[in-house]
Amino acid sequence: MLSPTHIVLFLLVVLLALVVFGPKRLPELGSSLGKALQEFKRASTSTMDEVRSVTSVVSSTPTAETKPTEVEPPVASGAASETKPLD
Repeated sequence: MLSPTHIVLFLLVVLLALVVFGPKRLPELGSSLGKALQEFKRASTSTMDEVRSVTSVVSSTPTAETKPTEVEPPVASGAASETKPLD
């Protein structure tokens, strides 16, 4: 709901915009802002469609239950791998 405070603040912002930008540039700014918002909505919709298609492909891919493979530790080379008996 709009309270009287909100209406006063809105009118103050409109008055400030008129003073800063002037009455000639304000319609241009409104138009460019509308186009920017429209492009943003189009891009976000496109992105959400892409995410949905990727997640549907991933969720429809069968997963094979595989057990993890064991990795052997690397073998040390040279003198470090050779052990000498203690005297």
